[in-house]
Amino acid sequence: MRWRRIRERGQSIVEFAIILPFLILLVIGMIETAFALRSYLYVNTACREGVRFASRGRYTDQDTARWMLASGGFTFVGGQQVPFFRTTPPEPNTGIIITRVPIRSDGTVGTVSRYLTGTIVLSGTLQSVPISASDSRLAEVNIERHRQETIAINQQRVAQGYEALDNQIVVVEVFFAHQTLWDYQPLGFPRVLNLYARSVMRIVSDARQTQ
Repeated sequence: MRWRRIRERGQSIVEFAIILPFLILLVIGMIETAFALRSYLYVNTACREGVRFASRGRYTDQDTARWMLASGGFTFVGGQQVPFFRTTPPEPNTGIIITRVPIRSDGTVGTVSRYLTGTIVLSGTLQSVPISASDSRLAEVNIERHRQETIAINQQRVAQGYEALDNQIVVVEVFFAHQTLWDYQPLGFPRVLNLYARSVMRIVSDARQTQ
C-alpha cells in the first residue's frame, strides 16, 4: 500500500509538471488580454470624447488634442508618473489625426484639412516616428453618405423657410502603441500592439467656424 501511495504521488507530480506550463501561459494570456483591453477602452473613450469636443465648433484642433491626451490620466514609466497618452518622451505612444471635411450647402465637398500630433510605432518594432497624413484611414469613412445627409438636411431647411448652411464632418483618429508586459518576440509575437480608434461626427453647434 505504501509503495502504491508513493507511485500515485509521483504520478501526480508528473501530471502537474506537464500541466503547469499551460497554466502559466493561460494566466499570462489573461493578464495581457486584460491590460490590452484596458488600453483599448481608454483609446476608444478618448476618441469619442475628442470628437464630441471637436464637433462643438468652438475649439481649435489643438485644444481638442490636449483634451484627449489629458483624458487618459496617468501611469508609471520607469518609476515616474507620466500621462497615459504621450506624444512626447518618455516613450511616446500616441498619435492623433483630426480631419475636417467641409460640405458646402450645394452638396459639394471642399478642401479637406488635417491636424496631426504625436507619433506612430512602426509595425513589429519599438521605433516610433512622427505621424503623417498617409497614416490616416479616412478612405474607410463613407463621405458620400454624409454628403447626401447634408443635402437632405438643407432641403428640409429650405422647405421650412430657412437658408441652406455649409456643414462640416469631423473625423478623429487615435493611434496607440500598447506595449505588452513581457517580451514575446522570441515566440513570434509582437512587443507592441498598435491599437486604433476612429469616430465621426457632424458639427452640430450654430457657432460654426473655420479652424
